Amino acid sequence: MPKVEWNGDMLAAAAKQAALEVARQTAEVVKGEAVNRAPLEDSPLRNSATVTDLENGAEISFNTPYAVVMHESQNYTPSHAGTGPNYLRGPLLENESKYHQDIAAALKGIWG
Repeated sequence: MPKVEWNGDMLAAAAKQAALEVARQTAEVVKGEAVNRAPLEDSPLRNSATVTDLENGAEISFNTPYAVVMHESQNYTPSHAGTGPNYLRGPLLENESKYHQDIAAALKGIWG
């Protein structure tokens, strides 16, 4: 009788690690694009952008007391084209399909 070797746990761990790496790489890309879109008048806001590794992914944040107000505000006119409110949401949504493609490619490399 042929012997079957089970590598499911090893493959699952590799898949989780690959997904984490893609999430963290995508977070860095989104952060860079978000910084470029953040209001130019406010370099402290731009300089506060960080990516934090989490157990199951990554988190992008802007660490100023008014980051949310600036992100959500519709009451100001940006001084430069391409900057303004929703500076994080826009790049996040625009990179969503690439993130899914990158996850699929990473998993295909593991699972075949």
